[in-house]
Amino acid sequence: MKKLSGSMLEGVRYPLGVLLLMGVWTQAPAQGYVERYYGPQEHVHWHIDTGYVATTGQIGDLLEGGWTVGGGLSWQPDFSSPLALRADLNYSRFNATRQLLAINQAVSPTEIDDGYGEIVDFALDGEYRMPLSPYVTAFAAAGIGVAHRRIALTQTVAFGGYICDPWFGYCEYGLTPGDVVVASDNTSQFAWNAGLGLDFALGGGQTFFVEARFTRMQTAQPTDFVPIRVGLRF
Repeated sequence: MKKLSGSMLEGVRYPLGVLLLMGVWTQAPAQGYVERYYGPQEHVHWHIDTGYVATTGQIGDLLEGGWTVGGGLSWQPDFSSPLALRADLNYSRFNATRQLLAINQAVSPTEIDDGYGEIVDFALDGEYRMPLSPYVTAFAAAGIGVAHRRIALTQTVAFGGYICDPWFGYCEYGLTPGDVVVASDNTSQFAWNAGLGLDFALGGGQTFFVEARFTRMQTAQPTDFVPIRVGLRF
């Protein structure tokens, strides 16, 4: 197995480190606080989120960092307990690296000029919440789930068809560029994750949160990625 290079971890170690240090530094004074909201407390909160996702480990040689979007819900049955249950469904999109394109172009007679990766993952996590002040709460989360990964290599080709002018209402035949998938790989596997975050109380019982979470998909060569997300609970 290849060793992780410093450049692979450069984009993710600082956000994770900052969140960890904040949690450790504030743990002692935070013990006297009770989590509060600017509004009525609810046992179930939905959330939506988006952000940047970095690839680490061997998958970093194949896919560049990309973006992620998702949502889910959290359930805290007892407000006096720091424990909650959380479910997430997320979609992440990545661009293929030059290295991946070059490796496949060398063994394929078909021209390959682009590519991408997609991961859809569902996770069920336990969440431990630690109030830092009445309106700021740190949390740690860890859990398991399942993920589907697709990597596709494409070729840019010209497609013929009619192109219509929306202003003048006439159409003419022409060529437009588009991508054709020339090779792809699909796999679904078990996944696990662990991460840290901060919740900030807003009006109406809502909270704004930021989190970083390491996720590993148990493919033949592990698919490791770290989503750094901002989101809204409501």
